[in-house]
Amino acid sequence: MIVTNEDDAVSTQTSNMEELVPCSHEEADTQIFVHARHAVRHRSKAIMIKASDTDVLVIAVIVLPSLQQSRLQQLWVSFGQGNNLRWIPVHEFCLVIGLAKTRQILFYHAFTGCDVVSAFHGKGKKSAWLTLDAYTEVSDVFAKLSQYPLTVDDEDLPILEKFVVIMYDRSSTAEGVDDARLDTFARKQRPYEAIPPTRGALLQHTKRAAYQAGCIWSQSTVHKPETQDPAEWGWRKKRWSVARFLDRPSTYCQELSAIDKVRLQVGVPWKVQVLPLCTCLHCTV
Repeated sequence: MIVTNEDDAVSTQTSNMEELVPCSHEEADTQIFVHARHAVRHRSKAIMIKASDTDVLVIAVIVLPSLQQSRLQQLWVSFGQGNNLRWIPVHEFCLVIGLAKTRQILFYHAFTGCDVVSAFHGKGKKSAWLTLDAYTEVSDVFAKLSQYPLTVDDEDLPILEKFVVIMYDRSSTAEGVDDARLDTFARKQRPYEAIPPTRGALLQHTKRAAYQAGCIWSQSTVHKPETQDPAEWGWRKKRWSVARFLDRPSTYCQELSAIDKVRLQVGVPWKVQVLPLCTCLHCTV
C-alpha cells in the first residue's frame, strides 16, 4: 500500500519511489494517475480507480494509451455511489469512441464545462458532442489543445467560433460568434440567455479550457509536471487566489442593448431587463 502526504509518499513495502516523489500535483484528480503509472510499471495488468468526478473518468480515457504501452490490459473506473454506482471499462470505452475522439476529449470536456471552467449556457455535453460530429474541422484544434506544450494560435479561434455558432444554431451562416449573436438576437428574437458568448469572452474561455486540458490534465502521469502562469491563460491573480479574467463588452453587446430598447418601445410582448452595458451571462461587467 502506498499513501500520499502532500508532496511525499510512504509505502508499506520496499519500493522504488522515484517516480512518485516529490509530487507537485495540486489536484487529487491528476495525482491518481501518477500512482496508476507507477503500478503499471511494477507489472500491474489491471487497475481500478474509485471516483465520483467526471474529470477523473475523462483523464483516464486520455492516459490509457500510454499505460497500455507499459502493458496495462484493463483500466476500470468505479464511478458514482450507492444505487448509481457503475463499473466503467475505460479500455472498452476507448475502443468504442475511437483513437481520434480519445485525443480530443480533454479539451472537449474542459471547453464544454468542468469543475473549474464554465459551461455554455443551455448547452450540455450531448449538444457539444453532436456538434463535434457535425463540424469535423474542429477536431485538429481540440486534439492540439489537449496536449502539452500548449499554444493557442490565431487560426484556432475562428474554428472554435464556428463550432460555437453551430452548437447554438445549426442553420446559422455566420462565421463568428459576434455576427451570430446579432443575427440570433435581432432577427430570430432569441433572449440573451440563448445566444453565443462574445468573441472576447470566448477567447478567455478558450484560454482557461486549454490551460486545464493541456497544462494540467495532459500531464497527469508526470510526478513533476511543467507549469505555466495562469495569468497568461484567462485568469487574473488575487491576493490569495485566482479569478476569471473578464473581457470588456464588445460593440456588438452594446448594439444588442440598443436593439432591446427599441423592442420595448415598439411594444414587443416579452420584456427584457435593459442595463447600461451588456446583460448577457457571458460578459459580466
